[in-house]
Amino acid sequence: MAVKRGRWIDHLPLWIVLGATVSTGFYETWELAIMALPLLVAVGVEGLRWDVGRHHRWLEIGALLFFLGDLALGRGLYPVAIHTLFLLAGLRLILPREPTQRRQLLLIGFLLFLTTAIGTTDIAFLVWTLAWACAATLSLLQLTWEPSANLRRGSRSLPPYALVPGWVGAALLFGAGFFLLLPRLSLGLRTGLLPSVSRTLSRAGLGDRLDLSSGGPIEPNPEVAVRIAPPPGIDPIRDPGWTWGLELLRGITLEAVQGQRWEPGVVTPSYAVAPGWTAITRRAEFLFSPNPQGLLALPSGLVRLEPADPMIIRGSGASYRWRYLRARTVPVTVTWNAAQPQLLEPRMSAGRAEFLTRLEPGHEAARRASFRFAPGILPAPRLAQTLETALRGFSYSLDNPSGLAANPLEDFLERTQAGHCEYFASAMALMLRARGVPARVVNGYRLGPWIPEGGYFRVSQNEAHSWVEHWHEGRWWTSDPTPRGLATAAMDGHGLRAYERWLDALRYRWDRYVVRFSDEDQQVGLTWLQGQMQGWEWRWKAPSKTASWALGLAVLAWLLWRNRARWRPVPEGPGRIRALRPLLANTRKSAPPGPGDTARAWLLRLGHLRPERLEALQRLADEVDTQAYGQKDTSAFALAKAEAIVWRDWKPLPPTSPQTSQRPS
Repeated sequence: MAVKRGRWIDHLPLWIVLGATVSTGFYETWELAIMALPLLVAVGVEGLRWDVGRHHRWLEIGALLFFLGDLALGRGLYPVAIHTLFLLAGLRLILPREPTQRRQLLLIGFLLFLTTAIGTTDIAFLVWTLAWACAATLSLLQLTWEPSANLRRGSRSLPPYALVPGWVGAALLFGAGFFLLLPRLSLGLRTGLLPSVSRTLSRAGLGDRLDLSSGGPIEPNPEVAVRIAPPPGIDPIRDPGWTWGLELLRGITLEAVQGQRWEPGVVTPSYAVAPGWTAITRRAEFLFSPNPQGLLALPSGLVRLEPADPMIIRGSGASYRWRYLRARTVPVTVTWNAAQPQLLEPRMSAGRAEFLTRLEPGHEAARRASFRFAPGILPAPRLAQTLETALRGFSYSLDNPSGLAANPLEDFLERTQAGHCEYFASAMALMLRARGVPARVVNGYRLGPWIPEGGYFRVSQNEAHSWVEHWHEGRWWTSDPTPRGLATAAMDGHGLRAYERWLDALRYRWDRYVVRFSDEDQQVGLTWLQGQMQGWEWRWKAPSKTASWALGLAVLAWLLWRNRARWRPVPEGPGRIRALRPLLANTRKSAPPGPGDTARAWLLRLGHLRPERLEALQRLADEVDTQAYGQKDTSAFALAKAEAIVWRDWKPLPPTSPQTSQRPS
């Protein structure tokens, strides 16, 4: 039974690695199937006890062909290595394996877990790490226990599995101590930036392009884009005015339109601050999560970024980007002017104005809708307000009912009148252009829900949003034609349940105090500890002499009681022989020596109580006699200790049993 359990333990680390790999979300479904298939086959072979060792040559040739075929597909060396390691692990599990091959399995599991661990920093992965540590410890314990268990006679005892959680917990505490004291080392690797990563373009999220003809519904995407933490002492619930300027976070402006596709403009204009405006500045820490475009979503009245990271550059479409894609979350302190929600562009050339009012033949539906919703000649602010009100009477939907039409914009305006924010923003921008008003689309985020458990705003990819900016009298004015209530409910961005808020707050603190734990944090912690120790005073009052003597006597009495067996006189018979004392301690209640019993007589009586141990006890009796009569040898000690382990939990049979009434002749 122990051997069978040990062979199943070999499977456990690899299945935990597979679970950790699935939890990262880096891989496509077909890749996960390739990883899981060898392990499933190994479970079937192990359960059915098939012997496939004679086919090992064909299996090895098949593994080689799979490796060459996977490499020929050109998906990159990294995913090929992952697939091959899972395949080799499955082969090793179905073939006959000795301790050497079992150690190879553990090494393969460690390599696979390492390649997964360097690609994620989420707190949920800590659970998988602890699970893998327990599984690897079980496997190592089984490997080291079996050789010594095979040398013992009688039934094989099980390894001390109950000690594994304690060992892993001690290792965790030991590692936490090193984490707090040693300098930081961050590799910044991320599997998601390597080939063969799962890319689901139909999920909600911020993009640097807009294409109405992409087709298909949009799936919600709860991945966090940015967390916004106000300074200490600020409660946006009690002071709603603090969020001025954060309602819409700008990512990138899209000015060039070709058919159903919007892209950033070629010219990046310079913006100014209107003279005489009141400066109402706000500050907050923006914790940006990695995104494929490297975009930073910021308030429109941006004043300053701290630190002035040279890795942040100005990009096309008046955007701020990372110079290089970041692998982990990055904090940026943002200062903005809450009294400047619009961007000022005092001068606009004729060529730029013509570019921002250009339409194509495929946009005639927008021209017709513009005059249908707002007939007559209207000033730009009134026109924008009228068109915004008309579009808010449409239906918000993530099902994208117009996405497969020949002209999605025309289908949206004249047939379905239902779509997501990109349809509303694109339609309004083109309707304004049809009336000679410069307009563009902006991609960014709405402000997400407040997480009171963590003290920050959580902006997920579900809050990705598109709106319109139109130019009038030297500044860009914001219009949002999307039905806000319906859009928010459809993307499920608000109304998080309590456990979801607590879990997100835990992730935030994990990222702040573990992932981003720096040398500066170490110095602050050590300084605090030093200050606490310097200001500490000894306030404990020593007990009286009477209480001290009473406590000392109580401790002495307890020690004497605990070691009372050592103070008893050694009984006559087997108790005189030191080697037999462990066996005597384990059989004191079940089969103690009788009056006048010699060591041999007592050992033979034990053998009649347990016939399966008779041979071992006769050998022990011979060794004891040899030691007692002058030939000193250590084998008697070893045999008696091993025999004591066997008798540790043995209980005598009922008195009516004929076995218990047997005595040596």
